[in-house]
Amino acid sequence: DVTLVEKKAKPVASFDAPFDEDYSKRKGYDPNFLGKAAHRVAFPVLGDALEAVAAPLLKPKNGNKHILHYHNYSVVMHAQRRLPIYSAANISFAHRFEMSRPPDVWRRDPRILAEYQLENWYYASNQFDRGHMTRREDLEFGATPKVALASAADTCHWTNCTPQHARFNQNKEIWQGIERYLLEISILEGAFNAQVITGPILEDGDPEYRKIKYPLQFWKVVAALTAQGSLFATAYLASQEAIIASFGIEVTEVPFRAYKTYQTKIAEIERLTGLAFVCGAGDKRSLREL
Repeated sequence: DVTLVEKKAKPVASFDAPFDEDYSKRKGYDPNFLGKAAHRVAFPVLGDALEAVAAPLLKPKNGNKHILHYHNYSVVMHAQRRLPIYSAANISFAHRFEMSRPPDVWRRDPRILAEYQLENWYYASNQFDRGHMTRREDLEFGATPKVALASAADTCHWTNCTPQHARFNQNKEIWQGIERYLLEISILEGAFNAQVITGPILEDGDPEYRKIKYPLQFWKVVAALTAQGSLFATAYLASQEAIIASFGIEVTEVPFRAYKTYQTKIAEIERLTGLAFVCGAGDKRSLREL
């Protein structure tokens, strides 16, 4: 009862893929997903300050000290904030299945300490959603339906999660609007692949809830190829500050007000995060030059 997506077809999956506890099989984000040399989009480069606070792997391997690899995406965690510094994903149009969504099962990643992960207690009995950084729907692709479901389910790790106000996360004109525009309009209808790197702006002055600071702003950097085969990139920045100021975090019932989001420059995301977005042969070129 599951077939490849063709135009407007909407088949449904009547099963879920079993979770594989062997993390060594996860290949993660592929910098060469769009191509090699000039088309390569590298992992974001952590500045010295971020390098110092990145959560270390319990078992570093092959020079990798911080990057957690999952099916089709990778994450680096902030040890003090217990939130992702970034989540970088490959998104493919090929072998994409449109399926009913099984219930989310959120998991702790055993490859870093539990104290570096913000878990379910923080999201209970309030208006914070468990906000995916790499979106589940984005990774619903693979050689078979079960592979696609395993890829999508892997996004439900606490390492890929940040507190997002429900009115921000679910609003079709704010964060969800950006995500749907990228995948469901730009990528699926254009039938091309993309690399999407997402994260929160983690500032010292962020407000606290339950003695843990939560981010007010979120960003996305998107890279893809033009019809002519050239690499291009753009960035988005959205804030939940106005919504939280209007509606609070504790559960309440008040009328909703619209809030606007903006496209921004990659250089602005670099300034706010301390990350550098690089591409090309030898990872020598900045994405902001595209």
